[in-house]
Amino acid sequence: MKNYAIVLATIFMLFFTSCESWLDIQQEGEVTVDQLYSTGEGYRTALNGVYQAMGRPALYGREFSFGLVDCMSQQYDLANESFSTDLYIKASEFKYNDVSLVDFIDNIWTSGFKVIANANDLIQNIEKASPELFEEGELERTLIMGEAYACRALMHFDLLRLFAPALINDDQGTYVPYVDTYPDIYATSMQVTPFLDKVIADLVKAKTLVADFDTTAAGIMASKNGTARMSKAKYLDAKFGYGDFFAGRGYRLSYYSITALLARVYQYAGKTTDALACAKEVVEFGKSSGTLFYKDDFSGITNVGTNVEAFEQRTDLKLKSSLIFAAYNEKAYKESEIQRYFRLTTVDDNGSPVSPDYFKIKQVELFNNRGVEEWQTDIRSKNLIFMLQDVLPISGKWFVNSRNPEDSEHLKISPVLRLTEIQYIMAECYAREGNYGEAYRILNDVRGARNLSPLAVQGSWEEFQTDLIGDARREWISEGQLFFLYKRLDAAFNLNGTMHKLSRGEASLPLPVDQK
Repeated sequence: MKNYAIVLATIFMLFFTSCESWLDIQQEGEVTVDQLYSTGEGYRTALNGVYQAMGRPALYGREFSFGLVDCMSQQYDLANESFSTDLYIKASEFKYNDVSLVDFIDNIWTSGFKVIANANDLIQNIEKASPELFEEGELERTLIMGEAYACRALMHFDLLRLFAPALINDDQGTYVPYVDTYPDIYATSMQVTPFLDKVIADLVKAKTLVADFDTTAAGIMASKNGTARMSKAKYLDAKFGYGDFFAGRGYRLSYYSITALLARVYQYAGKTTDALACAKEVVEFGKSSGTLFYKDDFSGITNVGTNVEAFEQRTDLKLKSSLIFAAYNEKAYKESEIQRYFRLTTVDDNGSPVSPDYFKIKQVELFNNRGVEEWQTDIRSKNLIFMLQDVLPISGKWFVNSRNPEDSEHLKISPVLRLTEIQYIMAECYAREGNYGEAYRILNDVRGARNLSPLAVQGSWEEFQTDLIGDARREWISEGQLFFLYKRLDAAFNLNGTMHKLSRGEASLPLPVDQK
């Protein structure tokens, strides 16, 4: 497996370069792996490096959010004079073997396995580390270990979703290797079902390991609402004596995000009962706490106008109240070329011309439900879509509305898991059981919070699936989840005016040549 060997040859790059200011963890100069793992601070830095790599453009910083995967889901109208990035146009046409895409796709694969290799190295070292190395002893050791297991599982799972068929069209072939040791240059590709079993096993273990902190009073306080989850402030220190490393749980795979991720994986694996149980645990805990993953808060985007000056006043374009887990990249504005796709000006910060490649949202298609136009009433259109030059609707989640975009916090956040998805999972599970009343109650709760009238309860799976997809398309604009919904359900969508289902070749990216 040459591609994985290349990953191993470059693994040290994450550790040998200085880290960013995320959670105020700094690594100065170059260190050896032995030095890195000789202190508890070194383990913190190693975990930080894994999360930072996940936030890069090749993964959740662009391609797994507003970039490649959303082009594949047909969210954007790229057949317009304001778009010229050939590789995204080819991806939207499912021409994955085009010369513009081959190396690009291989880089996604390699970047994902770099994350996995670093997580494996961290796991193997921390499993034999003494609790005395860590400031908070065994509590901290198991927390870091659990998060490393969860990172490994998440990265494997999304590589599987992208490069292998969903179960509904599984041909029993082998596609992606599950690499759980470091180094392993001869990792063998696996079938989809046993692969998913390994993802689930890692997540179950991770959930147990992180529970010792996340289910305590301090852990709950660190995750109690969107502001707390996405805060790197030193607010835990005064009351509980914990430093910054234990804050920012929304950017880390905590007990609650791991449980939500388990719900997603169980659903993908066709394990409806398990998916429903995990989804319920997240939602019901949110209800008991009053704010955690439960109440939508749109105050950061509503009650302002729709012009550029009004967008300057918006404080929560990523809707933190429903974000359970997000990737974070301090340098996202430039690294992910956000200015190229979502900024008003066609000149960059240095005064150089920038091609105006705007990701134009398919406005009419997304906001028409059962023949009713809901563009004017849905909060997600009125407040989270900006009409660029009055004619180009683009996602407000990434719109560059700041005069100092490099400091704009919302541009650094890439949503990965939302409460809304967990509600969708619960609704789908009930629908599969034939309980359409409960399924529509949940779906209408989501719609009601977004200023929409309830849908009448339908009594067939096909009708419910259509309504579920209709809402998910709006909720997941520029978040990279819609393509996987079409794929998992084998659902038809509008492709150039015709209802279309993904073919086997369209539903999965081609494996690297050395992996086939």
